[in-house]
Amino acid sequence: MVKIMASKLRDVELITDTGIRLGWVYDLSFDEETGDILVIVAEPDEDLDTSEFVTDHEGLLLIPISAVKSIGEVIIIDSGKLAVKSKLRRIGPTKKTEPQEEPGE
Repeated sequence: MVKIMASKLRDVELITDTGIRLGWVYDLSFDEETGDILVIVAEPDEDLDTSEFVTDHEGLLLIPISAVKSIGEVIIIDSGKLAVKSKLRRIGPTKKTEPQEEPGE
C-alpha cells in the first residue's frame, strides 16, 4: 500500500470519473475513535452548481471517502458513489400513514 501524507493532498483537484471538475481538497474529516478518513472537504469549483451536492454550513463540498477511485496528480471520484442531496432524500425517513379502518368497524 502506498502511503500519502495528508498535507500533500491539500489543494489537489477533484474530478469525477465522468469529467466534472468538483473543486480542490480543503480538509479531511476523521472518525475520532478509529482514525478513519470519513469525508473529503472540498472547496467547490467556481463553475460547479453545488445545489445538488452535500455541503457544510460554509458551502464546502462533503465527499465520502468511499467515492474515491484513485489518488494521483488529481483525485478521481466515482460519480455513482458521490453524495448528492437527491439520493439522500430517497434514503431519508418515509412518510408515516395512519392505519386504515377495516369496513364495518
